[in-house]
Amino acid sequence: MSESALGGRLLPKYVHLDMKGGPPTLSYLLTLLPMFKEWGTTGLVVEWEDMFPWSGSLSMLARPGHYTLGMVGELLRAAEQHKLEVVPLVQTFGHMEFVLKHEQFKHLREMEMFPNSMMPVAVDSEERGVRVLVTEMVRQVVAAHPSLTTIHIGCDEVWCLGQSGLTRQHLETRGRSVIDVFLEHTAMVATAARQMRTGVKVLVWDDMMRTASVEQLLEAGLDKLVQPVIWSYGQVLAFPPGMLERYQSVWGEGNIWGGSAWRGATGSNMQATTIRHHLDNHLAWLSVLQEMPDLAGIVLTGWARCCLAVFSSHGWTPDSHKQCSASLLLQENLMLEPYMFLTGDEPEHPTFPGSNVYSMVLAYVRLAAQFNDIMNSPARATWLNQWQVERGFLNPLQVQVTMHELALIGSRLKALSKSMEKELTDLLHDFTADEWVHTNITPKTMEIDQL
Repeated sequence: MSESALGGRLLPKYVHLDMKGGPPTLSYLLTLLPMFKEWGTTGLVVEWEDMFPWSGSLSMLARPGHYTLGMVGELLRAAEQHKLEVVPLVQTFGHMEFVLKHEQFKHLREMEMFPNSMMPVAVDSEERGVRVLVTEMVRQVVAAHPSLTTIHIGCDEVWCLGQSGLTRQHLETRGRSVIDVFLEHTAMVATAARQMRTGVKVLVWDDMMRTASVEQLLEAGLDKLVQPVIWSYGQVLAFPPGMLERYQSVWGEGNIWGGSAWRGATGSNMQATTIRHHLDNHLAWLSVLQEMPDLAGIVLTGWARCCLAVFSSHGWTPDSHKQCSASLLLQENLMLEPYMFLTGDEPEHPTFPGSNVYSMVLAYVRLAAQFNDIMNSPARATWLNQWQVERGFLNPLQVQVTMHELALIGSRLKALSKSMEKELTDLLHDFTADEWVHTNITPKTMEIDQL
């Protein structure tokens, strides 16, 4: 985004690092910081999740292989050297699986069956301990960030809110709405954070309050407690009628944030990022910036270098595509639609940190497509179906070509598995390597071997 379009200022850009899936090793993360800075990043929003070194009554929340306090400190110091602000994100209402899956906190679920959402503070009691839990979570995160100026308290997608008998009874007897109890809970967490660190800015995802009236937002005191992050990850941005106007009347200029995406919005099991979708998402956000040039900043939820390029220039042009590709040390333009190039010559291999994994994932996407083509082919259904295989009713003349092709794919998948495991272990921890390889590659090689 050009400076002139924003009244002579650069739009603050924060890259979101989600540690709940495939968290980077500290050594790999440190190599990325200079790249973030080079591409115009203002800071990082770090969603620590179970990789945070939780301690005391919360020690069970930290997964094996989590970062230590020393590692957190090393990241903060390195970020400071690169003049990158670090904004910790701690979920305090929705997306609480890493907390509510534990037996000690199971009683705090809004719905007993589902660990995603916590019951609101409106139905809290001394025995339940909602306030105690979230306050201690925020306290530990604040304590680990000595130079903290901004904290993000999550609160998105609290899907089960208002569905438990306890909360429904509260709503009915008090004449309140789900939005009321959401706002009350958010205000409680924000107040706790502000009491722990004077002057701290509190960010919150906005989706649960999009239909709240101006009166509801003001009555809860959120105009003084938080700054909303409006997120939308599609190629077309859609918000409820009048929402932006209501937000502007409550929070005023310079206190509303945007939230774009580089992953997580195109399917739950995508192996490769469809860059075109996310590029379009960021181009759509440029139109919002024309209407709201006083946006406080934008959080890029995840990490993708090409998305930063959109906000570092006047948009996305052939020249910016070429410049983005060159910064990744590519001679050819960066591939925007990896799933459209499943045949033909392999794409050029970049050399940015972690690029070996990028190239291997593209190789896997191609092999997986070849595997699926054969397993769903007429030849497989006709001559290699389960009934024939179990009884040995096979004609070598009719199956030899298919078996040869499968054997070749299986051999390549096994070789890729070994290389991928090593690279992922170095960059994203051994537990990530184990999960990725045995989720994506191993089932295919086992099926081939069984045939």
